[in-house]
Amino acid sequence: MEKATLIKAAKTVGMWIPAILLILVFARQGWAKFDDASGWARAFRHWGYPDWFRVAIGVIELSAALLLALGRTAAFGALLIIVVMLGAWATHLMFDGGRHMSSEVVPLVLASIVLVVRRGQIARAVGKRRRDEAAAGEAAAKGGEG
Repeated sequence: MEKATLIKAAKTVGMWIPAILLILVFARQGWAKFDDASGWARAFRHWGYPDWFRVAIGVIELSAALLLALGRTAAFGALLIIVVMLGAWATHLMFDGGRHMSSEVVPLVLASIVLVVRRGQIARAVGKRRRDEAAAGEAAAKGGEG
């Protein structure tokens, strides 16, 4: 096997390992947020959050896992996880005196790695939106000339 092929394979594996680890964690944890008898339900009640908020966090976590699994949208999944983990940190600071904050460190680091490695996905999406808006503006201007 050629060196270039090995390097490409290593990069691909290195790009997917953090995403797969996040998928394994957040698919399971997101699904658990739908169970009223789960430890998550007790924790969210302890923190004073309503049931709909716990379910919404579960939906966000499952969405993040799906976006990560699709590959082309992994950066957006990583961004969702980062937002949820920062919110979890804030919850631990406000309600638990900062205890249990370390549980968010690994997902934050892994999601940050995915976001940095796949940052081009966000840049392409933003660039496409700008091009679409410019084209729509040009079409509207031409329509108003007549």
